[in-house]
Amino acid sequence: MGQFLKSVIQNKPLLLLIIFIILVVVAGLFSYQKFFVRGSTSLPLEEVDLTFDPEGPYALLFPRRDGNALNLVIKRVASFEEFSYQIAYADETGVDRGAGSLDTWIKLPKNRSEYEQEILFGTCSTGGTCVYDKGVENGTLILRIKKGNKAFRMTTQWHLQKPDLQLGKLFSGDAHFAYDLATESVQLSLVKFTIINDLTGAPKLPSGKAVLGKVYALNTPQSKSLPEGMVTIELVQTPSSELKIARFDETGNQWVEYETKIEGSSLFAQSESGGIFSVLAPLK
Repeated sequence: MGQFLKSVIQNKPLLLLIIFIILVVVAGLFSYQKFFVRGSTSLPLEEVDLTFDPEGPYALLFPRRDGNALNLVIKRVASFEEFSYQIAYADETGVDRGAGSLDTWIKLPKNRSEYEQEILFGTCSTGGTCVYDKGVENGTLILRIKKGNKAFRMTTQWHLQKPDLQLGKLFSGDAHFAYDLATESVQLSLVKFTIINDLTGAPKLPSGKAVLGKVYALNTPQSKSLPEGMVTIELVQTPSSELKIARFDETGNQWVEYETKIEGSSLFAQSESGGIFSVLAPLK
């Protein structure tokens, strides 16, 4: 080996050729990294508005028991890499508030079907002192969830309420979904807070069924459950008699269709609790 190196060093044309080959290889590797590996991630993101996809990702919101924060749970994230969020709302004085940034990306854990994060209505110092915005009721949440060079943009409207103050009448931000609790105020006060938001996706639908209108989620603090009540969903078009209000049963992992009454453009059904609701129609 030593004799070979000595002969190469003494042979200047051969030495120059070897150096040239090494430089070409290094330059080639650098170009590959720059244009193929790095270039694939530096391409501009293609923004895709995701209004509704029954098999796509969606966000569930759960109020914290004190009403000063909400828990964001994003479903079906296994095939996505990162997400960003921005929440907007007004406080009791009418001042616009918010949290998050659509330009700040958060890594999603690999091989996980859902991701959870708490979002505060206010700020907390490093010492643990928190200042919360009071009187928060209505707001919007924008999510951007990234897969390759595509960013899927989801917008959801939410409504935060205290059931006892609303006399058991809970309704969505667009007023097309309502849940009427026929129970005493003492029981309602135990629930503390509820939140209703519309979804950009849905749990797996029954075979031969499709969603008509929006999908709504009515949730309480995760340690509480909502008493039974009357569900009302208002559609834009006049509903046919074959339509049913359905609720997704988490325990049984299936949709349960209720006996449904129709009056005008509204559908009514009795439900045993809160959860995810929609109007299901036969797939045609």
